[in-house]
Amino acid sequence: MRIGKLASAVLTAIVLAMGIQAPDSQAQNDRNPSENSPADRALEGKRVDTIHLAMQDSYATLSQIAVVTTDCAFRGTTSPTMRRNVNKVGITQDMPWIGQFFAATPRQGELNAGNQIGLAYADESTLYVDLRATGAPPSSDRTLLGALVSGPTGQNAPFAPNGAAQPFAGFSVVNRDFQFQVPVANFTALAPARAACASNAMAKLPLMASYFPQAAGSVHLLRGQMIVLVKPSIIAGY
Repeated sequence: MRIGKLASAVLTAIVLAMGIQAPDSQAQNDRNPSENSPADRALEGKRVDTIHLAMQDSYATLSQIAVVTTDCAFRGTTSPTMRRNVNKVGITQDMPWIGQFFAATPRQGELNAGNQIGLAYADESTLYVDLRATGAPPSSDRTLLGALVSGPTGQNAPFAPNGAAQPFAGFSVVNRDFQFQVPVANFTALAPARAACASNAMAKLPLMASYFPQAAGSVHLLRGQMIVLVKPSIIAGY
């Protein structure tokens, strides 16, 4: 028996022995928690090309992500993205042998003020992530947003918190019961508003908070991964 089939058989036996309901029957729609369509069940643990967020008072379908650090700016698409149900992986991760087949995901309470590194904002199909604590004076000129979304790339910089730090090991967004994992290879460095990547170069640009009435979520660094927490989420205890 191949190892994949063996793992599946063992996991099925454990689930049945413990009286746990089959995973698909517990699936939760990211747009309406009370619904569970076959299409949503089919998306669990599989590739998607956009990220659907269901926030407290609005929805968003993301196809692009812009990240501004102290030293550089990056842009990436959401295709491909791996969508996983983080309400189901805990039991398997806690089992020593079975757990090795599942990628590490954040647990409830792990994304907190102690590892927060920034804020995120949603606008149309773009998620703007700002890792800076300070910036230029606030501005109502939104051309910076356009530059982040469609400006030229070509900068040579690693996708990292700053030029002296290790590159991010991963990037993901958590919302409701789901984690959306975007490959770090999707991100390319750019120079918005002619601000080329260099030490503290992005301090000359206004903070993203200048352009939005409120943040869509918080940004955290956990085990080398940048994780955007958009509430409500099971990771935040809803």
